[in-house]
Amino acid sequence: MTWMFRLRAAAALLTGALAGAAALAQSAPSAPATTPPATAARTPSRGEAQALQLFNMLDADGDGRISRAEAQVAIRIKPSLAELFERTDTNHDGYLTQDEIRAEAARQRAERQARRQREATAAGTMSRP
Repeated sequence: MTWMFRLRAAAALLTGALAGAAALAQSAPSAPATTPPATAARTPSRGEAQALQLFNMLDADGDGRISRAEAQVAIRIKPSLAELFERTDTNHDGYLTQDEIRAEAARQRAERQARRQREATAAGTMSRP
């Protein structure tokens, strides 16, 4: 894998994969990436498969988590990703796990749903005579 490809993957994961990882938030927690699943009960959604692929690409040492050092490539491209990393690393151990990414994706999804609900409610009250 070339360094440019890894660089692009890193940027994609930390900028867009949280949106894709929303699919991960809907799935059951998985075992660490180094352990194959016991059964393939369902086919992952496209977003989930993409998020898992990007996660595994950034997990350079294959330990099932993304270290701050592994994410540093993307953070150099977009410094604001450092804040996203810190917010997602809820136990502050310097690593992002799939569970932490799922939790952040779920939080972002809940915020979007609440905002849409507020907008729909506001639009409904404005259209009444």
